[in-house]
Amino acid sequence: MMILPTRWVRSGVRLPLAIAALVLAMPAVATGADVAAGAAHPQIKVGGFPSGIALDPVTDTIYVGNGTTNTLSLIDGKTCNAGDASGCGQHVTAATAGIDPIGVAVDKATNSVYVANFSGTVAVVDGRRCQASNTSGCHAAPATVRVGANPQFLAVDEKTDTIYVANSGDNTVSVIDGKRCALGSCGRPRASVSVGPGPFAVAVNEATGAVYVADFGAARVSVIDGRTCNARIVSGCRQHATSVNVGQTPGGIAVNSRTNTVYVTGEVSGDVSVIDGTTCNARVTSGCRKRPVHVLAGLGARGIAINEATDTVYVANTAANSVSVIDGSTCNAEDHGGCGRIGVQARVGLSPRRVAVDEVTNTVYVTNALSNSVTMLNGRTCNGRIRTGCGRPPAAVVQPASPATTTTTPSLRAGPRLS
Repeated sequence: MMILPTRWVRSGVRLPLAIAALVLAMPAVATGADVAAGAAHPQIKVGGFPSGIALDPVTDTIYVGNGTTNTLSLIDGKTCNAGDASGCGQHVTAATAGIDPIGVAVDKATNSVYVANFSGTVAVVDGRRCQASNTSGCHAAPATVRVGANPQFLAVDEKTDTIYVANSGDNTVSVIDGKRCALGSCGRPRASVSVGPGPFAVAVNEATGAVYVADFGAARVSVIDGRTCNARIVSGCRQHATSVNVGQTPGGIAVNSRTNTVYVTGEVSGDVSVIDGTTCNARVTSGCRKRPVHVLAGLGARGIAINEATDTVYVANTAANSVSVIDGSTCNAEDHGGCGRIGVQARVGLSPRRVAVDEVTNTVYVTNALSNSVTMLNGRTCNGRIRTGCGRPPAAVVQPASPATTTTTPSLRAGPRLS
């Protein structure tokens, strides 16, 4: 079995002929019959090398960062979802005013879309004038704010209107004032927080004020106190961040606020660490010193998202071209009974990177970097308890190596694109 490399050159790359043929052959949207027969789930064509994805539930717009075309693709969640694919053929893009947009996050409070450009800036797109039903402002150059070196992903704390940006090239997290950005004048970041090597993915638990940062260059997650390190208060930004050990090369984080559980993917270890957010957060750290429970995912586990309505955890397995479906109701901070079970894997496109969930339409969107597409999974029939709609699993699934046998970790000092 050929294993796709973690990082492909972003511009001017010539894919192997076999892979190029597969990419060109993929349909814009698969039919219901194709899915029923076990073929790939419906796929939406977007820009080049899509990775980051975020949903604005207010406008029902899905934003996708296209790395090689330096754009955002907009998907109308009202007419392109698991129950209605009539609008999936439309292709609207927006400018990002930077090179290689990777992470995407939405601030619902200000209707702003934040895009991390690998070139060192964060673009601020006006979600009021650049959304599924109003694209009048999509082609205007958005405001940008300079952050650290090689930003990858970012997250929003809507309680404090703060955006946290993981800068993989200088091992920092930039703290941006979302309220000021929404007014059109971002200025400089309010603070820069030192974390572990290769900060990559970020997630916020607004219930505890904790900001979790996956340090891709180390098998751990840094925990920042968002209550004392945010857009208004920066006194805690210079404090040493607490850390918790997780699987190797953590590449994705998601928080279930209802169960106060933090899920962290390990790309090399091919698993998901399950952290108790009650005992491992910015104020309480007793649980951070304990080894988290691990649940097996798939080869190259990276992007992760949660549907709290169905209590389902979806994991994009980059090297297996699949999404693992984990039952969060039996695998969470307090109940580990189901963590030993291997979840079903749904086939998606080539090199899936990130996942977003629309709980209203119960649709799971997955970016496929090497297919230039977004796969749609039906969350009603493919979730933690119902698997009938997940389709046939990949023909061959290679189980990841044990963390104990893995000895190499990618170097991040040169600032490679990891998304």
